[in-house]
Amino acid sequence: MKIVGAIGRNASGKDELVEYLHEQHDIPTLSIGDIVRGIAEEKGMLPTRDSLHEISQRYFEEYGQSYFAERLVAKIREKDWGEVAITGIRSPADVRTLRQEFGSDFTLVHVRVGDPEIRFERTQDRDEPRDPESFQEFLQDDREEEQLFQIDKAIERADVTVDNSGSLEEFYQEIERKVVEPILEAC
Repeated sequence: MKIVGAIGRNASGKDELVEYLHEQHDIPTLSIGDIVRGIAEEKGMLPTRDSLHEISQRYFEEYGQSYFAERLVAKIREKDWGEVAITGIRSPADVRTLRQEFGSDFTLVHVRVGDPEIRFERTQDRDEPRDPESFQEFLQDDREEEQLFQIDKAIERADVTVDNSGSLEEFYQEIERKVVEPILEAC
């Protein structure tokens, strides 16, 4: 089994990496964010960034920091896939849980965009209800996510970094060179 986890800041391209692996290499995908959004839907809440953070915080307090990663692990075990790509990994607890469960079969990929303005522009293009309307709100969301999830500490545990500051084509080439060839083709 080979698990590729994508981590990065908001609008860095985590979902794009996972979608690329699915579309180009037929790898099943899972998302921690889908679990949180599913809870929001069950509770009749709009999937805004604030409501998703509220749910995350509440579940962390009630069930522990690794709750969402543990749900992913259970789903992966249930499906018994040979390979899977995960998006939405955010916290050191997520990384720790996945590493403890899958050991060397788990590779954490940091999707990096050096300029926050590029990431903000991408949120404007995707027009999701959870995305901020202004650059200042975007930067505030980054600070709040860091406080809630400690993303920087989790990113430090990445095995490989792919840059997504340029075009999609350049990003896909990075994925092939740094993820597919050395990690997935080694299986």
